Amino acid sequence: MGTNFNVGSFNAINTSEEKKPKSNKSHGSNDELRKRLLLFGGVVLGGAILLFLILFLLSLFMQKTYSYDDIEKIMTNAAKEYFEDHPKKLPSSPNQRVEIDVDTLVSYEYMDEMVEYTGEELTCTGKVAVQSNGSEYLYIPRLECGDDYVTQSLNEVVTKKVVTEGDGLYQLGNNYVYRGENVNNYLQLEQSLWRIVKVTEEGELMLILDAPTFESVTWDDRYNSVVGYNLGINTYSASRIRDSLETYYKTNDEDNAILSDDDRSKTVSFDLCIGKRKTTDTLKDNSLECSEVLQNQKIGLLTVSDYMTASLDSNCKTTVDYSCQNYNYLVSSYKWWLVTASSENTSEAYSISTSGILENTTTSSYMYPRAVIMLDSNVLFKSGKGTESKPYKVK
Repeated sequence: MGTNFNVGSFNAINTSEEKKPKSNKSHGSNDELRKRLLLFGGVVLGGAILLFLILFLLSLFMQKTYSYDDIEKIMTNAAKEYFEDHPKKLPSSPNQRVEIDVDTLVSYEYMDEMVEYTGEELTCTGKVAVQSNGSEYLYIPRLECGDDYVTQSLNEVVTKKVVTEGDGLYQLGNNYVYRGENVNNYLQLEQSLWRIVKVTEEGELMLILDAPTFESVTWDDRYNSVVGYNLGINTYSASRIRDSLETYYKTNDEDNAILSDDDRSKTVSFDLCIGKRKTTDTLKDNSLECSEVLQNQKIGLLTVSDYMTASLDSNCKTTVDYSCQNYNYLVSSYKWWLVTASSENTSEAYSISTSGILENTTTSSYMYPRAVIMLDSNVLFKSGKGTESKPYKVK
């Protein structure tokens, strides 16, 4: 007897199995996860919005603070941008200067209103002077905020500390001159450390390198027909050392550079006194040396008179007195050249020995050229006390 296979029964059973409801556990867990994620996202978004609102409200009540130095930099940068766009208004000749005030810079939209930097409580005015120093332009901001702040030049700071005895800055005639062994006259420029020798009647500052940064050189090594040897000729205007100094002034070589481009923009041309003198001469006011000058020099060397004046020893009376080494900050541990030559022959110039003695030396000898430059009277004071550890710095 064959088995009866009921197709309809099979289909009914199969259909009933397919219609069994599926479990709700997975759907429930997914919904719960979505709710938590939405809640978390809402909290994060709400927190971000709240933080933004707090910062926005704070910005309405709090103003960004600017230091006086910051404001001077803003003024200077605004002036530079202005003159880049208006180059014909720049000074066209050496030592010529033009000025632009803050109101003009604001009206041309090179900077914001001054109140944006100073706040409502402080009233400040300002201007920027631009001076041509040869191929460079010196930008000089001047910020005045009543009794709270006024921009200071370096010479204003330096000349406040005048003494009448002991080491320090003396007023000699219309000049201010450093004298003595321990004087706080260090000045750090970008490239090297200098000493302030004096402040001139015009407010310019004579600087001398604290230590040489390049090799020793001859003052001159040409053939001298008077003596019949290559002992050199002691005419500074045509000397080897003048050529060397002018090269050092211009160089940007890291090993030999004494000035950066910014340093050079702060220097001015000056008349270099190159008159000769005898070993027995007693004058130390530069009247002998300045009987002959080289005009419009950017670099040079120190005169005999300047070296003698730096000494506080009353026995420093003649050109080669040994006493001139005493109480003299210019004494150093190396030999260096002066610009002054001997008037008693054609082959000797004055130099300083390692012990500080002022000597007459054959110009073909090798010694260090301790460069002298003149800093613009408008250069601004930044910081420092003039000590070796805290030298003066300029803006």
